[in-house]
Amino acid sequence: MIFLSKAWGWLVKSWKWIVGFLLGVFAAIFALGNGPDGFKILKRFRKDEEELEEKIEDVLSSQAEKEKRIDEETQKRLTEIEEKFREKNQELEQDKKEEVKRIVRETDGDPSELAKRLSELTGLSVANNDVE
Repeated sequence: MIFLSKAWGWLVKSWKWIVGFLLGVFAAIFALGNGPDGFKILKRFRKDEEELEEKIEDVLSSQAEKEKRIDEETQKRLTEIEEKFREKNQELEQDKKEEVKRIVRETDGDPSELAKRLSELTGLSVANNDVE
């Protein structure tokens, strides 16, 4: 009798734990369904999740590869453009040198005319009192 009274006292005192445990058991049974079908569902969920993770990894890796190719192509094009710019700049400098030589020959030592024509060619302005 003493055992039953102690058991009853413990049940009254711990009823929340017991109800929580029973609700958990019922929720697990309800979620898993009857028999092994519930476990099949869980396995299917895991498999779907793994497939989704693989697809995400594939997409991310392909996107990273695409960005890498784009960066490489951009660098290649920039290098080509810089090279063409250097070539054109050298051609332009050579043309200007030839033009300066021509102007020097045509002016026959006239400093004011030489300064005027060189300023027109280069875009630099020369003050009149600088050249005498």
